[in-house]
Amino acid sequence: MKKRPTPEGKPSAQSSADSTALAGIERTSEAPPTDPKPNTRPAEALALLLRHGILDQREFLDDAGGWRLADAIHVLRRLGWPIKTERVTVTLANGERARIARYHLDRAAAPLRQQGIIAPEIVGWLALAAVAFLLHLLARWTA
Repeated sequence: MKKRPTPEGKPSAQSSADSTALAGIERTSEAPPTDPKPNTRPAEALALLLRHGILDQREFLDDAGGWRLADAIHVLRRLGWPIKTERVTVTLANGERARIARYHLDRAAAPLRQQGIIAPEIVGWLALAAVAFLLHLLARWTA
């Protein structure tokens, strides 16, 4: 089935890179990246990237025991992780040269979120709620 041609000057939705953007509205901030499901290859790849900074297929195979690093990187990129690819030439054990991909987190693109830290404003609200609860209990006990 052939597609209907679009009028000149008006790109089709499939060819336009920002077809989902609303006219006149710009995104002010990027959402933080989402963590992959635990005990999966993307989670293992992310842990190795965070630990070592750079990851290639050989390191992924040695450390995580897994193939298909490119697929894990693809999943991480879909989850919002800023991962850059660098193509490098290496010498194999048989003396031949081959080009491989090395992946690293692009820390300049988006600051990574820290895990395990509660925002200060939430800590304040929790402290206030705890004091109010304790005052309520004290009032019931003394009445």
